[in-house]
Amino acid sequence: ERYRVSGEVLSLRVKSAYAQREAEALATRQLWLDTIFEDRARAQRIMDHQRGAIAQLTSQEEVLRADRGKAQRVMDSQFAQLQKVGALLDKTRTELANLKRTMAAAKTACGRRGRCFRPPGSRRPVFQRIARELGRMLRNIRRIFGNDARAGDTQSGGKGSETNVRYREWLAAHEPAAEELQRQRAQSVDWSEMVSLLIPVFEAPRQFVDELFASLLGQTCGSWEACVIDAGSTNRETLAALRHWSAQDRRIRVERLEKNLGIAENTNRALASASGDLIALADHDDVLAPSAVYHLLEALRSYRGASVFYSDEDRLTERGERAKPFLKPEWSPELLYSCMYLGHLTAYRRKFAIALGGFRKEFELSQDYDFALRATEQANGIVHIPHVLYHWREHPGSGASGGKPEARKTNLAALRDAISRRGLDAEVCEYPQANRVRMRLKDSPRVSLIIPTDSPARLQKCARELPRQAASNEIEIIIITNSGLIDSIRFWSEAPPPMVRFVAFDEPFNFSAKCNAGAAVATGCRLIFVNDDVETDQPDWMENLIEPLENAGVGAVAPKLLYPSGNIQHAGLVTGVRDFIGTAFHLLPADTNANGNLAQSMRDVSALSGACLAMRREDFVALGGFDQVNTPISHSDVDLCFKVRARGKRCIYTPFATMRHVGHASISAAPTPSVQRDKSTIHLLKRWGEYLTRDPYFTKNMRDWLFADSPLPVQMFARNHEMPASSQLDVLFVSQDLSLSGAPLLLLHLVEWCRDNGIFSAVASPVDGPLRQRFVEADVPLIIDPLIARGHESFGRLAAQFDVVVANTIKSVGAISAARQQLVPVAWWLHETKVGEHFMKRDARVGAALMFADLIFAPSEASLAIYRPHGDGKMRRLVSGIPDLRARVNNGASPDDGRVRFLMLGTVEPRKGQDILVEAIRRMNPKLAEHALFEVVGSGLDAQFIDKFRAAASSFPNLRLREGVDYDRSIELLAETDVLVCASRDESLPLTLLEAMCLGKSIISTDVGGIPEYLTNEIEALLVPAEDAGALSAAFERVVRNREEARTLGRNARAAYERRYQVERFGRDFAALIAPLARRRKA
Repeated sequence: ERYRVSGEVLSLRVKSAYAQREAEALATRQLWLDTIFEDRARAQRIMDHQRGAIAQLTSQEEVLRADRGKAQRVMDSQFAQLQKVGALLDKTRTELANLKRTMAAAKTACGRRGRCFRPPGSRRPVFQRIARELGRMLRNIRRIFGNDARAGDTQSGGKGSETNVRYREWLAAHEPAAEELQRQRAQSVDWSEMVSLLIPVFEAPRQFVDELFASLLGQTCGSWEACVIDAGSTNRETLAALRHWSAQDRRIRVERLEKNLGIAENTNRALASASGDLIALADHDDVLAPSAVYHLLEALRSYRGASVFYSDEDRLTERGERAKPFLKPEWSPELLYSCMYLGHLTAYRRKFAIALGGFRKEFELSQDYDFALRATEQANGIVHIPHVLYHWREHPGSGASGGKPEARKTNLAALRDAISRRGLDAEVCEYPQANRVRMRLKDSPRVSLIIPTDSPARLQKCARELPRQAASNEIEIIIITNSGLIDSIRFWSEAPPPMVRFVAFDEPFNFSAKCNAGAAVATGCRLIFVNDDVETDQPDWMENLIEPLENAGVGAVAPKLLYPSGNIQHAGLVTGVRDFIGTAFHLLPADTNANGNLAQSMRDVSALSGACLAMRREDFVALGGFDQVNTPISHSDVDLCFKVRARGKRCIYTPFATMRHVGHASISAAPTPSVQRDKSTIHLLKRWGEYLTRDPYFTKNMRDWLFADSPLPVQMFARNHEMPASSQLDVLFVSQDLSLSGAPLLLLHLVEWCRDNGIFSAVASPVDGPLRQRFVEADVPLIIDPLIARGHESFGRLAAQFDVVVANTIKSVGAISAARQQLVPVAWWLHETKVGEHFMKRDARVGAALMFADLIFAPSEASLAIYRPHGDGKMRRLVSGIPDLRARVNNGASPDDGRVRFLMLGTVEPRKGQDILVEAIRRMNPKLAEHALFEVVGSGLDAQFIDKFRAAASSFPNLRLREGVDYDRSIELLAETDVLVCASRDESLPLTLLEAMCLGKSIISTDVGGIPEYLTNEIEALLVPAEDAGALSAAFERVVRNREEARTLGRNARAAYERRYQVERFGRDFAALIAPLARRRKA
């Protein structure tokens, strides 16, 4: 019985083992089936997304097929144009070759080796000529003694240095021209403020002393004094030089000491003798730029409350060449810890410097750094002057060449003293390329690492490797991912450690929302947002990243990010560059020392990358976290950093934590990427316009020199808005320029109406001009970028953010194709009549753009008639309108001298017909002409025509020309006149006619273009045929004879303005025109 029972037990055990194995097999099959079903659901989502994408592509393909015939016609037209251009080019080359042969023969016959063909130049001031001759002597001596062997040394500024060649080109584009220097001399001649230059001298070579004082006497502003302290020099050449220059100019005052008291005490002696409003520090071996004093005093006059002023600088090589520019940010407290970045040229209010106690001897050789640290603690304002005003000489004994190694010790001592004085719990560390103020962490703050991911591989890697990097138990790792990945964790061979927590996020991909979800459950007082593709081998990276947050003024910190190649991906974000946002020192080596070692220095920046970003939890919550509505994916980090700055805290880049970043892996792993159009840039432009377009820590000079991703300069202007108004449409207007001509001014009026009526508008122009200030004052975002005219892809990226692009005038043709490539609807606002025909013949792009534009509108049927053959179905007339000008001017009463005042406003050029005006005046009855006064207001580019008109005008006592009149003054002149005259040969509709109608002025005009569509002859104006000087003269005489009739014409013109040409009607009609385009875009 026992054996039977044992056999049954054994049998049952075998069956149990088989059953357990079957159960495990079933579980495995169930897991397999679950995985298949999960993959199937994921595949279904992907197919749904692909189906939508295919439908969108099909729609686009249909559009492209519809445009194929148009494109063929365009190409045929372009081919014909190219043939004509080729023939013209061959003819031009032949003419050029003939001209070259003629010029060569003439130069050969010239007895002055061709110099007689050079235009005469203005004679330099004597001091500039002295400095030039000294420079020539120096270069000749070096050539004689064979110093040209160093010509290829890039570090010494040799001619073989590619960097120095580029710097010379940069200087040519940024240094003031002779005209600007002359303007500075004229403007500053009566300034009462003065700069005292403190110049300690000790055994300086005569050449250096001569060049320094020659640069002073060559200043464009003469309001300076040189307080020179000779610290007991024995060198005869030094003493002779000081005697010579002090005798040459009484502003150079030399005080001799019996012995050298040291640089700090010598400088204090100079300070005691100073009497200027500002004191500026200059070394005896350096050179000032010609406009140094001017810019210091200009800043002093502009910033009345500021105490400290500093400028950009460069080096003066042993060859006397300028090299190694140091272009500086605006006031950056963190950077001043890293180095004495204020450097040269630095100036302080004299009374403020005396109140600080002068320069301290215990910090000898770093007394200027100690003084700057103390001064910036108490200064009312610190002003950066964005000009290279100082040339720091490199020679074996100079600080510029590292000839004063003992200065490093006093430099660190001055910083330690400042840290102690400020009560910061920190240590000062010496690094090869910069100082470091390292805050001590208090009580080991708990840190929450927040990692959004949807990648199974990266999920495992983060969960397993990051805990090994944790230096303490006060760290939690929060991973935000989808529920499916969280469920798969139970099948891992090794469970994640307890410090790793998972948060489910199954909503459509929204990077900001995922980060906010992680922060909501975080328990740490320090949050570090980390992309799942950021890695590092640095064991103390977390401590280095969060320690700057111990400083209460710091709100966010980010590390140096490198590509896998080892080059820099992120060393702080910059704004105000093309595409608005860029990266400082992008793609440079990780250890680059570019521009004063900024990439190796902890410093203030405008924004930080969210790939690895540290903040206090309380600050993150107070700021509302990431904006998951307006910046769900792109620019969420930039928006958060702007909120940090708006709260009065600083964003800090630290090079002492270094990470590797693959880049965009987090986004590419998203299961269902959103197909909604990204408008995060529009949000930044509306809310953070000033921060987005102006970077105080990456100034214009820095951008033009350092930003290699898109080096061609760009300008931007916008403002921040605490609560930006919601907009029904986002429209990008393109203006051909920012001149005060009619089309840009009409655009300004329209944009102002849009601003006040719920349409967000930005303006882009390839060319700067006087109208820029009007757009800035109107609070309209403005981008000035020469690439717009070329139709560059960067403009396409900008246009893609908007609902509609409106290109103003035929000259904006380049913007059409770039916008259409991004499938953005384009409306083309054409003003030109006969000029338009000229452009269509000359530029094949115009014909193509007419076909591809979605809407074409013009102010008159006369203009539309030119373009109808290229697409009548999309042509519309938009009657122009302007704001009422009466509130901007006085009552408009004319000076009562008994004469009728006639005014002609506009560009002086053949098209405007000033020559016809002259002929009409000549034909007037002399007695009637005595009762008329004619004024022509305007300027132009046709020098020959203008000179001819000036000569003709000078022969008439009742005709005068005013040039260089700004827009506001021109409106005042219009208000003061009796009659506006338009003698144009070709017009669509001059803006001046609408302005005259608005002000109730009589109008005499030619009947060209669209003018008869706006003015009724004999009722609202007197219209005469084009180029008919006799008819124009008769109209003048009619007005002089019958002034009451003229006043009636003016009243009728005002009534017509009120009925048809007010800006409110203009704006409403415009909005109705573009609304269908915007609906199509949103659909």
